[in-house]
Amino acid sequence: MKRHLCLILSLCLLLGGCGYSDTRFTETVTFYYLRNTYQSGASDGVIAGEDRQVPADRDSLSYLLSLYLMGPAEDDLRLPLPQGTRILAIEQNEQSVHLTLSEDAGSLADVEFSLAAACLTMTCIGLTGVQTVTVACGEHSVTMGADSLTLFDTITEETTEETQ
Repeated sequence: MKRHLCLILSLCLLLGGCGYSDTRFTETVTFYYLRNTYQSGASDGVIAGEDRQVPADRDSLSYLLSLYLMGPAEDDLRLPLPQGTRILAIEQNEQSVHLTLSEDAGSLADVEFSLAAACLTMTCIGLTGVQTVTVACGEHSVTMGADSLTLFDTITEETTEETQ
């Protein structure tokens, strides 16, 4: 009896330190947020991606965007939408996504709304592979695609080179 107990305890000690890590049950997605401090001259100087681990079986856009609205984990990034903003409706097909935001986002100035729409567009394109994303809230409505986003200021560089 003592021999069996010793054998069982030995196996428990050996196997107790072994962890089971199965990455099949999670996947990495990228959410795009605004930087707290803009970094001039960098392609991610205004909008930067944050990688997140999400359950692989939770691939609905609604679920993923609810995680997005919780805000970034990194301290140098911030949510581009006002606190309390909700996504009221999501319409998706093979080519596009249409998001309707709650009125909280209606308080954003036009430029702030465009930046928020750019963050949501980059996030949705990365999550779904669609071509365009429309973000609407009250009077605001913006449709963007990956080809309509310029994330690096090349005009300032060209102007600086020409003046020298």
